[in-house]
Amino acid sequence: MKVTGKALILLLALSVLMLAVTGYAQEERKIKKADYKLQLADWQARDTAANDKAVTLEGEVASLKKELDATQGSIDATWTEIYTAVGTDAAGVDAYRQNLAGIDSKIDGLAAISPEDLFRRSAEVDALCAELKMAKESKIGNLTEMENKLAELKGKLTALKAKMPANIFDQYTVAEGDYLWKISKNEEIYGDPFQWIRIYNVNKDQIKDPNLIFAEQVFNIARGVAKNEHLVAKGEYLQSIAGMAKVLGDPTKWTKLYEANKDIIEDPSLIYPYQVLTIPKQ
Repeated sequence: MKVTGKALILLLALSVLMLAVTGYAQEERKIKKADYKLQLADWQARDTAANDKAVTLEGEVASLKKELDATQGSIDATWTEIYTAVGTDAAGVDAYRQNLAGIDSKIDGLAAISPEDLFRRSAEVDALCAELKMAKESKIGNLTEMENKLAELKGKLTALKAKMPANIFDQYTVAEGDYLWKISKNEEIYGDPFQWIRIYNVNKDQIKDPNLIFAEQVFNIARGVAKNEHLVAKGEYLQSIAGMAKVLGDPTKWTKLYEANKDIIEDPSLIYPYQVLTIPKQ
C-alpha cells in the first residue's frame, strides 16, 4: 500500500502523541506513588502519636482512679464516723429513711380522702404523729437529709390536721310531737334515748329548756367527739375524768374541768352519761 506524505506525517504525529501520553501516564503514576508514600508516612506518624497519647492518657486515668479511690475511702471513713456518732450504720440509716418514706406515703393516703372520712380516721393521724415524734427522738434524725425530711413531714401533718374538722354533724329537723328522748331513740340518730343529752349539749344555743323544743328547729347531731371534748361514760365523775391522760392527767384538777363546763353542770358531784364536756387548755 502506498503511503502518501500527509498520511506519513499523521502517523508520525500519532506516534509522538502516544509516546507523550505514555510518558505522562508513567510520570503520573510516579507522582501518585510518591503522594501515597507521603500520606502513608503521615498516617503512620499520626498513629504513633495517637498511641503515645493513649499511653499517656491511660497513665493519667490510672492516676485519677487512684485519687478517686483515695477520696472515696476518705468519704467512706467520714460517713463511718458520722454513723458511729449517731449510733448506727449505713443499713440503719437506710432503714430509717424507709421508715420516713412509709410515714410520707400514709400521710399522702389520708390527704386524699374527704375531711369527714379524715375525722373518722383521726386515730390514724394521731398514730402518724406518734411515729414522727419517735423518729425525731432518734439521733439519725440529726443527719441533714433526715432533718429536711422530718421538717417536710411535719409540714404535711400540720396541713392534714388543719384539713380535719373539729367534729362532723348530721342535721335533724324537729317534727311535731318530737322531744329529745324520742329523737335520740331514733335508730338514725343514736338508737339510744339516754343520749338525748348529747343533742342538748350540742344545741344548747337554741334549746333553753331541754323539755321544750319546737317543730322546724334544726339540730346538729354529732357523729363524733372533738379532740377537746370528752363524752361522759357510765360511772365516771369529774375527778376520774380529770385524771385521764388525754384530759388533764391529774384528778385534783377536776375544778378546772368543772369551771369549763358550768353551763351544763349544775352540781359538780352529779354528771350524766353522754354529757359532752369541754376539756380546758392547760
